[in-house]
Amino acid sequence: MLRDPERPLVAVEVRTRSVGVVRMAREGGRKVLGAAAFLELPEGCVKLSMTQPNILDPETFKTTLRAVLERAGVLGGGKVALVLPDPVARVALVPAAEVKGNRSQMDELVRFRLRKAVPFDVREARVATVAGGARSGDPLMVGAIYQPVLEGYESACRALGLYPGVVELSGLALLNAAFAPRPVADRLLVNWDEGYVSLILARGEWPILVRTLTAEAASSPDDIAREAGNTVLYYRERLGGPGLAEVVLRSAALPAPEAVAVLATPLELVPEVVDPWAWLGGVTPAAGAHAIAGAAAALSGGGS
Repeated sequence: MLRDPERPLVAVEVRTRSVGVVRMAREGGRKVLGAAAFLELPEGCVKLSMTQPNILDPETFKTTLRAVLERAGVLGGGKVALVLPDPVARVALVPAAEVKGNRSQMDELVRFRLRKAVPFDVREARVATVAGGARSGDPLMVGAIYQPVLEGYESACRALGLYPGVVELSGLALLNAAFAPRPVADRLLVNWDEGYVSLILARGEWPILVRTLTAEAASSPDDIAREAGNTVLYYRERLGGPGLAEVVLRSAALPAPEAVAVLATPLELVPEVVDPWAWLGGVTPAAGAHAIAGAAAALSGGGS
């Protein structure tokens, strides 16, 4: 999470080849699924980068976003959750004992820790720090995104009357939605999308390892299978993991059954495929569900 944690009723998810919207509604004092829609983006409209603006064709992007907002019944603008692809920001886990002081002091310490871990000037980044989980030894989770990258997405939203009150990476949104109600155990979330895969190990609800692979490391199913196996090996040998209780998969790059077949052997577990609509208590056609799973996840928390 990179912004204010208050949950709006609308989420916009941007992917390399699509943009989607999920809208909640209030019914009888509770939140229910109102509508969901997504549209494909032409190739080259969005190019993921941690150091350069991602939206290369702003007019086409805004036209497509306007159309998908209309399909989802979002006509008046307002506050939204903005869900971005994992590779556009850096997520780091920092020992809590190494970052102490007031808010200003903590911010300076975190930026100092990140200065060699990000490919941009950390002074020009939006940085957010989130305290650990229930256990005292949980690390701080730090997210950093280069301001020109974030501004490209936010300005497109503002041009249509949308205010991104929450900005979240899809992998972390999925983690919160998939693992929050589960008993304490070690679990792995795999967020496999076009051009990248994120492997997030969590102990209980809190990440203990975050890896986002792009380029050659995520160029083929065989590469991803190898990296998934390496992640499990690292978990056992370096993190002292007793064994994974569960693997949860969001596959927007391959049909889910194919992705499960690729990952089951190296992970030594059959992944459970995410069901975004179970989080929201609604029933939606299966087509396109994984294209807006991050948006659904971003709206699943925060109570009523």
